[in-house]
Formats: sequence, structure tokens, C-alpha cells
Amino acid sequence: MKRLLVVVFAMLVAWPAASNAQETDCSGCGVPHRDAASFKSSLLLTVKNRSFVAAVAEKARAQPQPAPGLVHSDLGVDISVVVVEDRKNTSRYVMSGEGKRFGLSDQDMMNVGRENLRRRAARLQIEEHGPVRTLSFEADYNAALLLLPEVWSAIPNLPDGLVVAVPARDIVAFCDGADPEALAALRRIARTPSDGYPVTTYLLQRVRGSWMVKN
Repeated sequence: MKRLLVVVFAMLVAWPAASNAQETDCSGCGVPHRDAASFKSSLLLTVKNRSFVAAVAEKARAQPQPAPGLVHSDLGVDISVVVVEDRKNTSRYVMSGEGKRFGLSDQDMMNVGRENLRRRAARLQIEEHGPVRTLSFEADYNAALLLLPEVWSAIPNLPDGLVVAVPARDIVAFCDGADPEALAALRRIARTPSDGYPVTTYLLQRVRGSWMVKN
């Protein structure tokens, strides 16, 4: 029977901010401070398959007038990190340059989104499924846990040979790559249909601070 382990990472909430962005004086931005604060608090990071970012860029190039692309960066393998404006009843991807009126550069928005994600991930849950464990906190953003090394370092009994499968935005599974049975199960999970929100079909392992393909 699977056991549910609820891990409340209080240390994540207290973790020092990783952002290098300075608090921006938005007195000259032309918008009320409360609007800038509301925008910043709504930002989150998520991960997408790189083909998604490429498709958005191609659509932007096809417009009669040049259109900005998504605020994004490459995580590695075939994964891109994108910024989302997540509100109570709606969410949308943020385009390059949108933060200017709030005094934020694209990199500022990436940094703020990561810190907001880190705080929300404090509700993390770990489930055991035989030799494989899964992580979750919010279905739409589970895959973004790849962006928070402090979460992984706080997981109890994390295997030295950590291998991770993130086939879709709501699925994060991991195991000890030295266990053949667990690795076979993880490969099956990596091929799970994405229901329209794919991330990657590769298995990932952490190498010198970066996610790389597990051979």
C-alpha cells in the first residue's frame, strides 16, 4: 500500500532569496505601486518542452508586425523555463518586455517568479509507489520543481543515483538509478501521455548542478 508522506518545507520559506534583482523604485513607471506589487506577486515559473517556445516564436514572426516572444530560458535537454502570470481565475504566459511598465526586466521577472514558486512549493507532498516516489504541490506547476535544488536536497533518503521523470507538468517521479526495477518503472512513467502539457520523455539526472539526460 502506498504511503503518503507530507513534508512541509518550512526551511524553503525561510531560504535566502536567490534573486539578484534589486527592489525597483517604480515611482516613474506610470502605474500605481499596488499594481506593480500585484503583478510581481502573480509571477511564477513553469517548464515546457522547448518545442512550445519555438512554436510561439514562429507564430510571433508570422504576425504583420513584429511581436515579442515569451520570457524564457533554457533549462537543458529539451526543456525551457517560462514565466506565467498566475491569477485567481486565469493564467497566461508573459511576453518579453511586459515588465517594463512595472520597473522589471525580463530577468527580474524570472527571478521573482522563482521566489514565488519556492514559497508555494512549501506545501510539497511525497508519495511512495514501491521503488518510485513522486512529488506534488500544485498540479499545474509540479514539473517546475526541477528549478528548485533546495527542494531536492531536503527530501529524506534522497538516493545518490537520483533519476527523475517529468513527462508532463503535473508529474514528477524519481528513483535510485542503481535499482534496475525502479529504473524500468521510471522509464514507463516517462512515456506517460502528457494530456497536452508535455515536458520531456527523457529521464534526467543531476550533474554538476544541471539536469542532464540519463543514458
